[in-house]
Amino acid sequence: MNTAVEDCVAIQQLMYHYASCADQKNYAGFKNVFCEDAVFDYSGKLVTPRSAIQEMMRALEKYTLTQHQIHNTVYDVEGDTATGETYCLASHLRESDSGLVKIDMGITYKDSLLRTPEGWRIQYRGFNLLWSQTAPVDQNQGILVPARVAREAPGAGKSPVDNPVR
Repeated sequence: MNTAVEDCVAIQQLMYHYASCADQKNYAGFKNVFCEDAVFDYSGKLVTPRSAIQEMMRALEKYTLTQHQIHNTVYDVEGDTATGETYCLASHLRESDSGLVKIDMGITYKDSLLRTPEGWRIQYRGFNLLWSQTAPVDQNQGILVPARVAREAPGAGKSPVDNPVR
């Protein structure tokens, strides 16, 4: 199937926006990522509609910092729908009894997308955890800035994730 370059770029940007909203803990920003009636299949637990997905994402609050790296976005577009997969390497930092630890996760997202008047949106997202690894963090490598502090930094309100993806 021949997918237009514009659709490929817009869908890839949508995946980046998802990651940015997660990492910035910008739960309101998910309105520009998911359809109102979206379904998020989180390891067999179906979460719907979008407002429930936004609430589910608040589980990220337990982490000091997250970084979702998006790779391999491959989607087939047919009219105003698309299906495909995105790879993600997600790092989550949290405090433990022994200090700061990092949980790395290899994830694939299996998606169904819908082109709306506002742009591409996720209609269905399947979360597939492929592997995870937990390790201590060497805190002598630099200063870690919690996501909350980064969001409050000057100019932080000018994030592109608040803009709809077209």
